[in-house]
Amino acid sequence: MNKKITAFLDILGLDGPVMGLFYTDQIPESGITPKPMTHIDLLSPDGDHEINWSSCLLSKVRYARRKMCPAFFDKEHYGCLGAAFFTGFKPFYESFEPALISSGIQGQMQGERYVDCVDTGKRIYDSFKPPGADAAVLVIQPLDLFASGNRPEIVLLFPNRDSLIGLNALTVFVTGNPDAVKIPFGMGCAALVSWPRKFKRKGDRVAVIGGFDINGIKYFKKGEFSFAVSYDLFLQMVDAWPDSMVGTRAWKRLKKQ
Repeated sequence: MNKKITAFLDILGLDGPVMGLFYTDQIPESGITPKPMTHIDLLSPDGDHEINWSSCLLSKVRYARRKMCPAFFDKEHYGCLGAAFFTGFKPFYESFEPALISSGIQGQMQGERYVDCVDTGKRIYDSFKPPGADAAVLVIQPLDLFASGNRPEIVLLFPNRDSLIGLNALTVFVTGNPDAVKIPFGMGCAALVSWPRKFKRKGDRVAVIGGFDINGIKYFKKGEFSFAVSYDLFLQMVDAWPDSMVGTRAWKRLKKQ
C-alpha cells in the first residue's frame, strides 16, 4: 500500500485492510467462496428455492479481511439468495423476501419488522433494482492484492464511530455536497455492493454507510460500520484530507480522547 493511503488510514484511525470490489471473468487462484448452490440460471421467479440461511456474503468478506485474501462469488457460489440478488447475479428477488423484512409468514417465517407490512416490503424490493453483474465473478479483496494497473470499482472501509466522523466530514469536503453521505435501507450486502454501484452508475459522488442489518452485525467488530465509495472518490479523499477538518487541531484532539 502506498504511503499516501497509509497516512490517510492512520490519521482517520482505520485499522485493517482497505477492501476493493470488482467484477471479472477470472476466478482467483486462492481465497474464500461460499459453498455451491443451485445455479442461478436454473432458478425462476416463481420457484420454491433452497435457502442457505447460514451462508452470508458478509462472513466471507470478514474472512478475507482477516486473512488478506480474496472473497469471490458467482452464479453458483453466492451464499444466500438475497446476496445473489444484491450482487447482480440474480435479476429477481425471492417471493418470500417482502414478508421476511416485514410481518413474516404465519407458521413459516418470523418477520424482521423493518417495515410495517408485506405490501410495503414488496414496494421496497421492486424499487431496489441492483445493477447487474458486469462479469462472471465478483471479487472483494484487499487493495494490496490488486496488480499494478488494475483498480477496483468500489472501495470498502470499516470505520468505528470516530473514524466515521472523519470520513463523513471528508466526503462532504471533497464533493461540496452536504448530502453526499447516504444510509439507504438494505441488507448488509446491499450496502457493500448494490447501493454504491447504483449511485456510481448514476454519476452520484456519494458514500454509502452500512452495518445496520441486524442479522449481519455479527460479522462486524463491535461499534464498526461499513463505508463504501467509488475508487475515484476514495483517491480524492486520500489527497484532500490534510486540507479538510481531518487535518485540523480539533481532529487531533478527538483522536487523543
